[in-house]
Amino acid sequence: MTRVAVVGAGLSGLAAAWEVTRGGAEALVLEAERHAGGVIVTERRDGFVIEGGPDGFLAAEPELQQLAAELGIADRLVDQLARGSFLWTGQRLEPLPEGRAAALLGITGIVQEELHKGFRSFATGMADIIESLTARLGPAMQFATGVTSIAPSRSGYRVTLTSGSVLEADGVVLAVPAWVAGRLLAGLGIPLAPALDEVVYHPSLTVSLAYREDQVSGSLEGTGFVAAPESGGAVRACTYASQKYPGRAPAGSLLLRAFLTPGEGHPDALAHVELARAHPGGPRRG
Repeated sequence: MTRVAVVGAGLSGLAAAWEVTRGGAEALVLEAERHAGGVIVTERRDGFVIEGGPDGFLAAEPELQQLAAELGIADRLVDQLARGSFLWTGQRLEPLPEGRAAALLGITGIVQEELHKGFRSFATGMADIIESLTARLGPAMQFATGVTSIAPSRSGYRVTLTSGSVLEADGVVLAVPAWVAGRLLAGLGIPLAPALDEVVYHPSLTVSLAYREDQVSGSLEGTGFVAAPESGGAVRACTYASQKYPGRAPAGSLLLRAFLTPGEGHPDALAHVELARAHPGGPRRG
């Protein structure tokens, strides 16, 4: 049987492994960490569903919904509840035209028709799809198993693992960050491999805050707000998570997620993080 080594157990790697097995080949998923999911991190605690990574996907994009149907979890898909976003000027919140929030956050390549259909997620968080894929792939998963090099062999490829062992594969799928892929491809003599080191990843930090409804004066409208670049402060944006999707907070509670951009020379951002961690309102993620 044809064997395909899939390097990386994020959503892309797991989906690739699933397609390999559906095509009749043997998939072997090699993940350096001790868990699957990559940037998808969902924490379920005290009735809250807290996302450390993406909280949903564009409803206009069919691929993830088709995958959910194949896995038998299409009934766990949920639709976006609230719509609309605001701009924080530093003094007040002003309504934003649809699509403008994404532009302010530097998100490009999304057309207005896609945004008009809103977003979708899973009933108990984005980890639903990761957990389902991991369960279906079962023995194909190998955790705490990194890859140090890939070399051509007579039958396909020779994959060397961090343990020092070597496995043979007819094909290899790289579902890892660009700089990791670049290093592995350079070992294969791919001329364009060094260009992958030029791919820029912008760091992001999220802090989730839980409140009782009576702790928040006024009402929260829409899905959240984006801070104007000239507004000052460390909060780049804030999502009203418990208003965006159902089941994100228990009755009588609110869940917010602030997006921060801390870095060297930005002590205000770190102060915001410490303040968030110290808040007694409930679960938080930094």
